[in-house]
Amino acid sequence: MTVLLVQDLSFAYPGRPVFDGWSARLEPGITWLRGRNGSGKSTLLKLLAGALPPLLGTLAVNGIAAAAQPLDYRREVFWCGPGAIAFDHLRAPEYYAFLGSLYPRFDPLSAARHADNFGLRPFIGARLSELSTGTQRKVWLAAALAAGTSVVLLDEPLNALDSPSLAHLHQALAQAAGRGRQAWVIASHEAPLPAPAPLRELWLDAG
Repeated sequence: MTVLLVQDLSFAYPGRPVFDGWSARLEPGITWLRGRNGSGKSTLLKLLAGALPPLLGTLAVNGIAAAAQPLDYRREVFWCGPGAIAFDHLRAPEYYAFLGSLYPRFDPLSAARHADNFGLRPFIGARLSELSTGTQRKVWLAAALAAGTSVVLLDEPLNALDSPSLAHLHQALAQAAGRGRQAWVIASHEAPLPAPAPLRELWLDAG
């Protein structure tokens, strides 16, 4: 079953082509996106998320085309990037409540449980802007795990995570992969986590 269909995707930065007719069919489970620095991993996730417009190509989630139904498409795709979190004037519970208004199947209670497992309870009353980048990342990862979207995109999720947080992320991803409903795309320069099935590796050679 194809969850995310990518056909003939093309994109370039000024003076530097990144993708030229790239295609893929992503199924439920985890796809581990690999490639050298500059191969386009982060760019691809932004394209899949709708954060960057492709020059050419088709993106569709469960038959919902990004070009024809952009709002419906974005409701089915959750992206967790490597930088600072957006809406950082909010506290974590407010942030999760806000995401619940954007994503129909987002579960704020599940996000709060994941946040606890990431060790965030001491920070729950602070504004996100007051937190370190690493702590913000845990807030964002907890949201990704609770998003309920058909596609979840994680860009370098292992960076700077402590051992208990890595263990929880691995367990949560294994459980999500086992449900067989979501396509998880994880971009990382690191080796894949101990394999939750099904897990596939996809290598990029662009750049």
